[in-house]
Amino acid sequence: MKHKLKFIGAVLVLALTIPGYADTARILEKSVKQSVKQSIDTKQETQKQQDAWETRKIKLTARYDQLLSENEALTHTFDQLSGEELKHTDLNQSLEQEKLESIRIQEEMQPFLRAVQARLELLVKKDASFLKTERTTRLTNLAHVMDDIDVSIGEKFRKVLEALFIEAEYGNSIEVYQDKIQIGANEVQGNIFRLGRISNFFLSLDNNFAAVFNVRQDQWEILDDEYIPGLAQGVEMAAKRRPVELINLPLGSLAKK
Repeated sequence: MKHKLKFIGAVLVLALTIPGYADTARILEKSVKQSVKQSIDTKQETQKQQDAWETRKIKLTARYDQLLSENEALTHTFDQLSGEELKHTDLNQSLEQEKLESIRIQEEMQPFLRAVQARLELLVKKDASFLKTERTTRLTNLAHVMDDIDVSIGEKFRKVLEALFIEAEYGNSIEVYQDKIQIGANEVQGNIFRLGRISNFFLSLDNNFAAVFNVRQDQWEILDDEYIPGLAQGVEMAAKRRPVELINLPLGSLAKK
C-alpha cells in the first residue's frame, strides 16, 4: 500500500509539471483520496468486525464453559438418579414379595382364627356360668369382627388374642359381684364368688344362704350351712377386704358333659 501511494504521488507531481494535465491531476488526486478513504473505512470496518467477533467469542466461550459445567452436573445427577432408580426397583420387588407373603399369611390365618373362635364359643358354652352377659357379648362382638370383610386380618388376630387372654385370665383370678340366681322357682339376689375357672359360689346378702353352680347339671345347688363361713371369707378376700388364706369349699364338677 505504501509503495502504491508513493507511485501515485510521483505521478501527480509529474502531471502537475506538464501543461494541460492539471485537471487530470485533480481527478487523480480525488481518486487517490477516495481510494485512501475506502481503504481506511475498510480497515475500520474490519477492525469493528474483529472486535465484535472477539466479544462474541468471549461470550460463546463463557457459554460453552457454562454448558460444559451444567453437563457435568447433569451427568452426576443422572448417575445418582440411576442409582436411586435401581434401589427403588429392588425395593419394589421386595415389597411385592412381602405383599405376596402377606396374602399367603392372610389366607392361612383366616381358617385358624375361625377355629380359635369356635373353640372359644364352645369353651364359654361348656364352662361354669359366670359373667354370662359379659362373656356372651364379647363373643358376639368377636363374631361381628370376624365376619366383617373391611376389618384387616391383623385386627381380627388382635381381637381373637384379646378374647383368649381374657378367658385365660379368669383362671388366675378370683372376683365377687352381685347378681340374681335361680333356685327352683325362686330368684335370689346375692354375691357371686368366682374361684378362678374352678367353681362359682353364691352367698345371700344376709349370709344365711349359700349355693354352688353344678356345671354338669347346669344349675345352682344349695350348700350345707357349714360352708357359709368359708364362703363369706372368700367373698371378703375377693373384695380385697381381708388377706388371702385357705378356705373350705366344695369344688364339684369342673365341666359339663
